[in-house]
Amino acid sequence: MYKCIVLFLILTSVNVNAESVDPTKPFNFNHGAVASVANKNALVLQTIVENDGQKSVVINGQLLSLGDQIRQYTLSEITKHSVLLSSPEKNIELSMFSSVVAKSK
Repeated sequence: MYKCIVLFLILTSVNVNAESVDPTKPFNFNHGAVASVANKNALVLQTIVENDGQKSVVINGQLLSLGDQIRQYTLSEITKHSVLLSSPEKNIELSMFSSVVAKSK
């Protein structure tokens, strides 16, 4: 009985420690820096779909085709990895891939 209790305590303590540490988290990771970079109002390109020559995209959960509008922008171009949103004031290019590059030590 004593061995079962000790075994149970050891297994549960290991499980608790495993849940509190994320093995995929990079070293020197700062949660605050990511939160400050992320903007809740930012337009995020989530996917690009091509079906029978017709291209569609999903931006912030909204399905769009060429000529559709999101906020003050018009979807004017769809490429393989990015889209171009146009407005009278400026153009914005959204990419499927992050432009942030991490430097290794």
